[in-house]
Amino acid sequence: MRFARAAMAASAAVALCLGLAACSGDDSGGDGPVKLVFRQFDPESEIGGLKTAVDAWNGSHPDIQVELQTLSPNNIQQFAREANSGSGPDINQVAFADVAFVANSKILQPLDEYLGAGKDDLLATDMVTFEDKTWAVPWTADTMALVYNKEKLGSNKPPTTWEELATTAASIKNGFCFPAAGSQTSAQWFAINYYLWSHGGAFIQNTNGAWSTGATKEQLTSALDFFNGLFTSGATSKSFQAVQDYSDPSIVNGLATGDCAMSYMPPATFATLTKQAGDKVTSAPMPSGLTDGATHLGGRALAVNRNSKHPDQAYEVIKYLTSAETFKTYSQYPASKKTLTELDVPEAQKGYVEQLPHSRSMARYIGSDLTVASIQQLVNQQFSAVYSGQSSSADAAQAILDGLAKGLKG
Repeated sequence: MRFARAAMAASAAVALCLGLAACSGDDSGGDGPVKLVFRQFDPESEIGGLKTAVDAWNGSHPDIQVELQTLSPNNIQQFAREANSGSGPDINQVAFADVAFVANSKILQPLDEYLGAGKDDLLATDMVTFEDKTWAVPWTADTMALVYNKEKLGSNKPPTTWEELATTAASIKNGFCFPAAGSQTSAQWFAINYYLWSHGGAFIQNTNGAWSTGATKEQLTSALDFFNGLFTSGATSKSFQAVQDYSDPSIVNGLATGDCAMSYMPPATFATLTKQAGDKVTSAPMPSGLTDGATHLGGRALAVNRNSKHPDQAYEVIKYLTSAETFKTYSQYPASKKTLTELDVPEAQKGYVEQLPHSRSMARYIGSDLTVASIQQLVNQQFSAVYSGQSSSADAAQAILDGLAKGLKG
């Protein structure tokens, strides 16, 4: 299937798995414990709480031992190659947007018989269900919330519209720091979509089963002008045109020191920031973030490799990983509605909690001949071309429309 976000190549994979067979969990032999490999792709700096949770499982389950592996950044293609070759980890963390790519009985174990009615408790099930089968369990739910340094923002209130954001940010040095690189994985993709969705557009849309472009040239030109205007007004330093990730030190350290007033990031990165900045930083909904569908509901799912020799035990571990016990130490929001109600959320994370019920999954972009990755690449490149002066906003808008139309024709 062609619905994946293309993952970046990771040279770390070679070091992690010198041979494909070495990546799979197995029995230690005889009456020894079942050994499972659980692979995740978030940065090591963000998974301290997850390691604590896995250690707690191993301490209380001597018969089922879990080895936590990190392969960062996300490389879903690596996992697909391994599974197709009869290897790979027993449990694999999969981005919501990537589940469709591996929704195949040769790669994953369908989980409907395990989930049963429990599926009704989960968010974003539309991202893990294809051809009437559930291929993964939604694990974490996240969104990008506005994050700001309270001292740097001063007497200004957190903006509730994009227009307010532009005006407020222009009045403050480094008022809005965002990753604006032109690479396919650049996180400007999220802010661009949020702006477009809140102004009535989308890059593609499905109407009664027929896919088409979902924005006019005027809407795209307006979006291009808005983000380019952040640079021309001085709201955003041009140096951020070389930054591709919200966790870049220029953003995280800038928010902590007060060099940056505002940015956006997911919960795990915000948790890392608060360790550095303490109560100097807090969160609020994104501009128009309380409007249904104006922000994305992202997250991660947990899938069981079809080649696992212990799918029953693997699912037992997944149940633990989705429980409140895990999220007591793991700085993410659970995709389980029940578990979410059991958490005591700090005041600084209020923006995320307020926004999540209004966020909607990227399922709106999945199912056409265009992959999410190809849309990302096209959009990020054209926005970057405008920032650098290589293209006018009108020409870049037309290039986006032409690229989308070509891709939709297959």
